[in-house]
Amino acid sequence: MKDSKLSLYVDENGRDGKEYPTAVGPIDILTVDENGNFIVFELKLTRGADKALGQILRYMGWVKKNLANDKMVKGVIVANKMDEKIKYAVMMTNDITLYEYEMNFVLSKPKE
Repeated sequence: MKDSKLSLYVDENGRDGKEYPTAVGPIDILTVDENGNFIVFELKLTRGADKALGQILRYMGWVKKNLANDKMVKGVIVANKMDEKIKYAVMMTNDITLYEYEMNFVLSKPKE
């Protein structure tokens, strides 16, 4: 996935990959790379607990069975901070990548 250009998946009905509905729950973001491989994103507002791994694997399995045909399916979990347990669990798969985010913002009064 490194340096791959991703775009939102769009199905035959024109439904895009944001909160993409599936029989196993809504996928936060479903994308495809330039080769048609699928990347499933699971976004966590705060902490990435290891139960997120089961969740994303469930979504990836659904995509593999219902959409991917012979294409690869990878997963990305994004959270503010990753739990140590999920780091150990993800070590056992090459198909899921973890990312932590930081958020900085400045509040100011509107100009009159």
